[in-house]
Amino acid sequence: MNRVTTASPGDFVLRLPDGSQLGFREYGDPVGFPMLFFHGWPGSSGQGAFFDREARAAGVRIIAVDRPGMRNSSRIPGRNFLHVPPLADELCEALELKHCDVMGLSGGGPYALACAWALPHRVRTAVVCCGAPPLDSPEARRKFSITYRAMLTVHDHWPSVLEAMLAPVSLAARMRPPWPLMKLLIRALPSRDREALGTRERFAEFYPSFRDAMRSGHRALFEDGRCYAQPWPFDVSEIRVPVRIWHGTMDNNFHHSLAERLASRIPGAVFHLREEGHYSLPAFCAEEIFTDLLNCKAVP
Repeated sequence: MNRVTTASPGDFVLRLPDGSQLGFREYGDPVGFPMLFFHGWPGSSGQGAFFDREARAAGVRIIAVDRPGMRNSSRIPGRNFLHVPPLADELCEALELKHCDVMGLSGGGPYALACAWALPHRVRTAVVCCGAPPLDSPEARRKFSITYRAMLTVHDHWPSVLEAMLAPVSLAARMRPPWPLMKLLIRALPSRDREALGTRERFAEFYPSFRDAMRSGHRALFEDGRCYAQPWPFDVSEIRVPVRIWHGTMDNNFHHSLAERLASRIPGAVFHLREEGHYSLPAFCAEEIFTDLLNCKAVP
C-alpha cells in the first residue's frame, strides 16, 4: 500500500504506522540525488523553494519536510531534535531512498546535524546554512539577536507567557502585510539582507513559508521554538559523516563565531564564511553551496 498521497502538485503527505502524518514538498531535479531539507523557525517546507533553481542545475532532488506540528505534519508533544531522525528514516523508506544528503536552513540546522548523527547509514553529507547553534553557554546567548535573547529570557522564567504571546502574533501574521510596511521593516536589516528581501518579487518568495508557520497555530510555534532553548540531545563530536557549515559575517541572528565554534567540534567539518547576512546567504550563495556539495561527494 502506498503511504504517500498528493495534496497538490509537488506537495505530499506520508501516512506513518501510528496513524500520524508527515508533510513534505519537493523541489529541484525530480530525478536527482535526494536531499532532505529542514526549514527554519518560524517556517515550513516552502523554504525549499529558495534553492529550487540551483538544485535543478546541480541535479539535486530537494525533499523539504514539515516538522512535527507544522503545516501538514502531526504534533509530537514534548519533542526535541532527536524525534525527527526516525521520521526522516521512515520517509526515506517510503520513497525507497537508500542514501540522501541533508540540509538545514537557520533553525533547521540542528535537525540536519541530528540526522547526520542518528542516521550515518543513510546520510551521505550534511549541509548547514546560517544554522542555529547550541545554547550551551551564557556567552553563546549573548551572541544571538536581541529578539531571540528576549524570547529566551521570557521562556526561561515564564514559558506559558511566551506561548500566550505567540497567539496574537500568529493570528496577525497569517494575513499578508502591506508592502510599504514590509519595506520599512526590511530597512532595519543589514545591507545584504535588504538586497535579498528588498523587492516585491523576493519578498513574495520568502513570505509564504512564514505564513504557513503562522497558520500552524501558536502551540505548534511554541513547541517548535522551545527545542532551541534546551541542550542538544546528541553530541556533535560523534558525527561521522561529512559536514559543511556556511555562515555570514553580517548574520545578526546568530553571530558567525558560534557557527565556527560548532564546526570546530565536528570531526572533519568544513566551515565556509562569507560576507553575507542571514537571508542573503541562501539567496546569493546557493549555487556555491551546491557546487561545494557536489565536489564533496566526488571525493573518494
